[in-house]
Amino acid sequence: MKGYTYSPAFTPGQALTFHSSAPRPDLPRDSTCLLLRITHVALNPADLVCLRLLPSWIPLLRSNPVPGMDFAGEVVEIGAGVTDPNAGADSSCSIKVGDMVCGAVGLKEVFTGRGTLAEFVAVESILVAKVPTGWGGGEAAGVMGIAGQTAWAMVKQVVRDGSRDMAGMRVLINGASGGVGTVLVQICKGFGADVAAVCSGVNERLVRELGASEVIDYRAHAVLEDVITEQSGERPFDAIFDCVGVQTLYEHSPRYLKPSGQFINIVGGWSQGVVPFIRNKMRPRLLGGTPRSYSLFLLSASGDNAREVAALVEQDVIKRAVIDSEFLLEQAVEAFEKLATGRAKGKVIIRVDTGCS
Repeated sequence: MKGYTYSPAFTPGQALTFHSSAPRPDLPRDSTCLLLRITHVALNPADLVCLRLLPSWIPLLRSNPVPGMDFAGEVVEIGAGVTDPNAGADSSCSIKVGDMVCGAVGLKEVFTGRGTLAEFVAVESILVAKVPTGWGGGEAAGVMGIAGQTAWAMVKQVVRDGSRDMAGMRVLINGASGGVGTVLVQICKGFGADVAAVCSGVNERLVRELGASEVIDYRAHAVLEDVITEQSGERPFDAIFDCVGVQTLYEHSPRYLKPSGQFINIVGGWSQGVVPFIRNKMRPRLLGGTPRSYSLFLLSASGDNAREVAALVEQDVIKRAVIDSEFLLEQAVEAFEKLATGRAKGKVIIRVDTGCS
């Protein structure tokens, strides 16, 4: 079995170790896992954080951590203790050997050697969703993995009553051409929101095709907050989704975010969220705090979220996956290096099974 382990280092080339032969996982008696033949892995910024920042002296990391969270793959074995969360009242929907499934694992799995960048991986059945009809493995890994789950969870923060009606709402998405942003644009547009997108000018056509009605090229303006203020005019935003982590975007938000609006950030920065949380969430207004709601959203992988995102695909709310590039398993270092540039449009995919489409 082919796959990777890693030892924390700043560059992917230093961190990753390729194994051409490793033991195939065995499902223990009464296991609640599915054994998957992985076809595709989609990369996330959190994967880079694991490679760079988590020190090797953490006890959990002594068992050769395996990188990778997002996955798509074929079911090759079903644990005796599996209860299918996809089945519902219709037993014909139950997962079978040969089905294609997708989703994401969490950091615990990565740390304990059960990350997804390998030919065969044992994944808890509650973490998987079926690959939507007509979608390939790379598309499914990219959208039903961490990026799509994060985008959907962010929207649910804004529409808390369970409604999928965002008609009349105006939202700003910073980093609209990235993995999370490209899904966010589609969901917000699909629910009826007016979407303004911040990205580089070269990606304007892409985000407009996804559903943005207005695009702001951050590279064309010396002060991003000034142009947002000017273009928002008398139509302030109901919500701002920051997929980049721009502190000044929040600090100046009273100029373009409604008093009742929400600012949701998913990028914690070098402190992994501690500094922005203290600065933006805990500092009182009398001491210079910004008078707008602030949330730092950190996602845990969830099968429920993956299945809900898959349902949005089936309902044509999410119409496409945006794939920047695809690499072979043996090219994983190059894939991580591409991700590290911060310039990928949508997702960077690693094709693990060379026989898949």
